[in-house]
Amino acid sequence: VLSSGSTRTRFDAPALLGALNEVRLHGMEQVPVPCGQLVDSCCGCIEKAQSRQQVNITAYAKAANSPADVFAHPRTPPPTSIYGKIYVGVPPQEFLVVFDTSSGNVILPARSCESSSCMTKHRYDKLLSATSKQVNASQNEVVSFAVGKGNVAGKSSQDKVCLSPQKICADTLLVEATQMSDEPFSIFPFDGVVGLGMPSLSLTKMHNFLGNLADANQLDKDRFAVWFATEDDKEDSEISFGALPPNRLGSEVAWLPLSSTTSGLWQVEMSDVTLNLVHLDVCKKGCHAAFDTGSGMISGPKHLVEAISQELNVATDCSNYDELPALGFELGGVTYNLDKYEYVKRTSEGCFPQLQSTDEAETSEASTFLLGAPFLTRYVTIYDRVFLRMGLAFAVHQKEPTGESTEGAMKRLMGRPSLGAPAESD
Repeated sequence: VLSSGSTRTRFDAPALLGALNEVRLHGMEQVPVPCGQLVDSCCGCIEKAQSRQQVNITAYAKAANSPADVFAHPRTPPPTSIYGKIYVGVPPQEFLVVFDTSSGNVILPARSCESSSCMTKHRYDKLLSATSKQVNASQNEVVSFAVGKGNVAGKSSQDKVCLSPQKICADTLLVEATQMSDEPFSIFPFDGVVGLGMPSLSLTKMHNFLGNLADANQLDKDRFAVWFATEDDKEDSEISFGALPPNRLGSEVAWLPLSSTTSGLWQVEMSDVTLNLVHLDVCKKGCHAAFDTGSGMISGPKHLVEAISQELNVATDCSNYDELPALGFELGGVTYNLDKYEYVKRTSEGCFPQLQSTDEAETSEASTFLLGAPFLTRYVTIYDRVFLRMGLAFAVHQKEPTGESTEGAMKRLMGRPSLGAPAESD
């Protein structure tokens, strides 16, 4: 167990521990998980992977410390991010980074960055790394692109990027940011970003860290899983690279094929949005649902979000809070519902649905919804690069807000077809 401050990195490494089955580290205690208990059908793959590893990064998933004005308007929630540590170069330079499934590059502030947002962060210095490599002229051009509501400019460098000090590493082209906008970077405590999106979101193939890990055969399986903690869990959130986290899963995993590999997003087809299992018919032209670890909201095209908000009719004074319906997303014939506790923010100033509009205009093409923290807290999401699919499972939490058991909440919130959907044959 490696620890620094309050961020912990835990290893599941059969080769290092001399185990044939998956081993998870809880504190200093080794807890073997019998092969038959693993959710994945390919249990033997772990036994055979003596040269490859799994890693759990215990990551934060909470509002970052921000200026007071960020919290002044309850309709705009405090920024929610999931972040942990990576290590770059030899000797390793340590960085706290956001893990973002809606971007595809590794971005770190450069030693030469003089933007105010860089000054309080750890900055990457390639001159101090023995594994830093010179890039060719075409890769050394200045690039500029958007990151959330902000922007970054910089040049590419190549170095060894690791999920732990000197282990689970891959040579990767990273963006040394020489300019970083104040928003969002100045209000977050993290240093940079690790994009976990598909290759088409990366500047080049070599900029895609997950692809580089796969090419280097560093992970037991080329996938990762995300579990968002709640305040009641009394622990940080977790990203598991290379293996599933069985103790986080409260249901079987449902696998859904990606609806596109060109967008770069981890997205699947969505049939509709529902309230108490009743269709709203907002996807007449087709919809996609993309899973976004970099967002604290559920986002979609303005005209659709407004229609959903109107149907929800959340009273700002919370007068109808107890009667609010379950908000569902129909994916693969199953409706994945969220309780009001998950999609409404209730504060001393009132109740506010955690929905926001994107810049996507109304078109004849399918619309894309971004499912952020409200959805990712209720459901474990698994991102499979090999079979180009998403896995969804009900998340286990220390306490359900309704007082139900995990099984009771799971049976109520998922697994039932929506009203009006075609009945499945026996």
